Amino acid sequence: MVLMCTLGITPVWMAGQDAGANASAKPPEHFYKLNLTLEDVNDAGKVVNTRTYVATIDTGTGTREIRTGARVPIVTGEAGNSSVTQWQYIDVGVNFDVREVKEQGEKLGFNLTADVSSIASDDGKASSAGGHPVIRSNKWQSTVLIPIGKPTVVFSADDLDDKGKMQVEVTAVKVE
Repeated sequence: MVLMCTLGITPVWMAGQDAGANASAKPPEHFYKLNLTLEDVNDAGKVVNTRTYVATIDTGTGTREIRTGARVPIVTGEAGNSSVTQWQYIDVGVNFDVREVKEQGEKLGFNLTADVSSIASDDGKASSAGGHPVIRSNKWQSTVLIPIGKPTVVFSADDLDDKGKMQVEVTAVKVE
């Protein structure tokens, strides 16, 4: 009579491989299309100007940057007795930095920095100081958590010249 017995023992060398593989396994990366919308809202609550910036991001590490703008020449003076004009260039525009993207269930979390600068318009509202241009600047930085697929206002600030405001709205759509 032959007696057979099966034991549920995994050889030590195989057990070590499985445990090591699971311990170092990272969650899979997912990709998202990120729509960042900058809106100027008047005092009646109506959006009067919209600019949209789109980037593809992933849940890995690293920083994603969006940079748009211009270098604007500003007169800083005259050089001595000559008629040579001295200039300084100032960067104005919109900059977004997205870092540390992570999924939290049906939401997406990340660190967002938004930096928006411009030259004040010449409409009579404190647009210049003694003939020199006024540079407007809004800068926000925070960790945000937004629902996937739903537009969400993450930053907002009152306009200094009137009762309007500027806001940043973000929408994340998963790329399949």
